Amino acid sequence: MPSAGTLPRKAISEMVAYLLNQKGKTIKAIEFQKNTKYKGDESQKPYRNNPVWHNRQDLLDLVAEKLKIHSDFVGPDRKSADFYNAVDQEITKLRNKRLLVMWSSTRHCGIWRIADSFPAVSAPTMSADTFTHVSSPDDHDLKQLFLSILTKGRKDNTYKFTLAKSLLDYCIETPDATDKNHEIPYTYFASKFLKYYWYQEYKFRMKQDFRVNSKPKVITALNDVFGASPPTDFKLLDPDDVKKAEEKILCTVFGRAKSKTSLVIPKFQSIPDGKYVKSSNAFYDYDDDRKILSLKPKAFRFLRYNHGILSKAVLAEWAKFLEKINHTLPRLVAKIEQDGTKRGPLTEYRKLFSEYAPDCFYCGSRLERDYTHVDHFIPWSYIFDDNAWNFVLACQECNCKKSDSLPQIEFRDLLLERNSKYSGKIKKLELSLNQLNTGKGWRPEIVNHYNNCLDYGFQNVHLP
Repeated sequence: MPSAGTLPRKAISEMVAYLLNQKGKTIKAIEFQKNTKYKGDESQKPYRNNPVWHNRQDLLDLVAEKLKIHSDFVGPDRKSADFYNAVDQEITKLRNKRLLVMWSSTRHCGIWRIADSFPAVSAPTMSADTFTHVSSPDDHDLKQLFLSILTKGRKDNTYKFTLAKSLLDYCIETPDATDKNHEIPYTYFASKFLKYYWYQEYKFRMKQDFRVNSKPKVITALNDVFGASPPTDFKLLDPDDVKKAEEKILCTVFGRAKSKTSLVIPKFQSIPDGKYVKSSNAFYDYDDDRKILSLKPKAFRFLRYNHGILSKAVLAEWAKFLEKINHTLPRLVAKIEQDGTKRGPLTEYRKLFSEYAPDCFYCGSRLERDYTHVDHFIPWSYIFDDNAWNFVLACQECNCKKSDSLPQIEFRDLLLERNSKYSGKIKKLELSLNQLNTGKGWRPEIVNHYNNCLDYGFQNVHLP
């Protein structure tokens, strides 16, 4: 890794051993932290309540923190291949030597304690800045160019941000850098564009540019193939339709337009320079005839080892651009970033509300245990959060009828009344209302969410 310093493998090995020797957590504490239950072996039950257990994620975080390893090495969500694999390899070595005991020998859940034969280890010695990131001159130039593309490059839509995110995705998905160019087919980018824009169009209904009478070609391609109401989950799309959509995107977004070459690939590396536009090939060359982008080795290494910070820059500028068009759409960055995130489990809310509201919020019928649904009153695809103030219990028929829509305004007023009545009785409800309050009370905030959701094209459905 010539342009990004060297991972301290020996120090990682010593630090893993040292930290495992330190006081850990009880299984109960780990279960509480992860909000799950871990079924262990009978032989480990006597150790259950002893603070001797270590879980994988905590260990990754601690090693990175203690060694002061730069975030470029650690990567997004502690999943950079280099650092992630280095710690995993040390754990595997210790397990093979039978120096670690697993909480469960039948199901790998990433929780260990040290064996009695584990040797004592002294704290590794290091200087305060031994393992900080070392930049090369190429890094600095590429960083300036990349940020200039995001902040200064001309943009009529969000294509440049999507291409930047796709390049970063490729570099983190590809295991190792080589000394040769990485030839990436345009089909790879067409697939990425399809997924990113599918969620933004169908899940969150984001407007992509300022034009009223036309849409970006990528959105037109999606609408031509999937229509107005595709399946609710990307994974449920017909593979043939996915292929058709990718081919349309390949043709209209990455294909030739009249006498010009492809619309996206060449323009990405062009930035304003006074009255003129300066083009660069610092990151890649391309061949429209072969439909290939050739990513240069130094650019690959730069994008890979700076993935975390560059991804944040892309998302920030992407959201800033979309904010000008989608003025009141909540949680823009989270919506741009997600590509299939599932909602959290809502069972606890069914229990919380059933004690006080045993009837369907919409039709008033008595709720049956196995047919009680927890409904996001303001659709999840708009609010993109799980908050107690926005949950109501509904029968299966009403919930299915409402789907991804808004009920009529009388139910909005009923929700305000419900929240006021039970906020002092349901702690999580009270907490969520307090978090919603920005100084003017929580009532106007809920009203604003309801009205803005309508403005974004979410339809009213008459219930019951």
